[in-house]
Amino acid sequence: MSALLTAANLTVRARGLKGRVSIIENVSLAIAAGETLGIVGESGSGKTTLIRALIGLLKAEGVVSFDGHLRRDAAMVFQDPIASLSPRVTIGQIITEPFVIHGVAMADRQAKAAELLALVGLAPDFAGRYPYELSGGQARRAGVARALALKPKLVIADEPTAGLDVSVQGEILNLMGDLKRRLGLSYIIVTHNLAMIRHVSDRLAIMYLGRIVEEGPTAEVFARPRHPYTQSLIASEPVPDPRQRRAHAPLQGEVPSIFARPPACEFHPRCPRAASRCAAEAPELTRAGQSRIVMCHYPIVEEPLA
Repeated sequence: MSALLTAANLTVRARGLKGRVSIIENVSLAIAAGETLGIVGESGSGKTTLIRALIGLLKAEGVVSFDGHLRRDAAMVFQDPIASLSPRVTIGQIITEPFVIHGVAMADRQAKAAELLALVGLAPDFAGRYPYELSGGQARRAGVARALALKPKLVIADEPTAGLDVSVQGEILNLMGDLKRRLGLSYIIVTHNLAMIRHVSDRLAIMYLGRIVEEGPTAEVFARPRHPYTQSLIASEPVPDPRQRRAHAPLQGEVPSIFARPPACEFHPRCPRAASRCAAEAPELTRAGQSRIVMCHYPIVEEPLA
């Protein structure tokens, strides 16, 4: 299957007290048409910075190639559904704004707004409302409608269910799944919600301090994580049954600052498997089987997680 989007050696730098430092470091990834890629990691792992670089909202080194013109064929759904919508204009104006920005002719703005609202399950009269009049779920639907205005091939969603009630989360995920099937969309979904991404993504990329440390098919990554960070993330997810014992220790400690990166393997200060080599030599991203890659000197090879 050919790639819809590819990124090669993507690096994003910021200015620090001691010169420029990397927020994203040498990231390469690809997504195929019709695929959903989940990008997961703790806060501070660089997930949002990466997707903003992919869509061109941040300057980055490296190469991003897309099947068409990226800014027209890819669209973004932002994390905060209310803050991402201008409070001074109506929902109808907001969701048709991409036509104005890209100079695309639009015969009837009101009709186009109604069409986009119907696509995400909102009534036509929402076009006359303002963002503050919408619930969180309605605002998220409006954000999706805006993203779909120019018929993108790829939608990049930053924490699409954050801050929503569980029932509303399900509604938004069902909507995204329905749109994927109807419109042939691909998704990149950034989240810290492993329970959610486990059910909606085809592949996972695990990020730590601006690097991808593991990638592979979602079911395989959850069943047999190869990187200790991935294993610890999964073990840190809440367990519904308090009587259920964990097979592995949850993640300990905090994500280091990008301005004070640990030497060599950057995860080694928190890693339960760390050895002397990990503090002295940086690991390479290497293939682990046909469909997995992992950045670790001592990748996990053991029984699947319970």
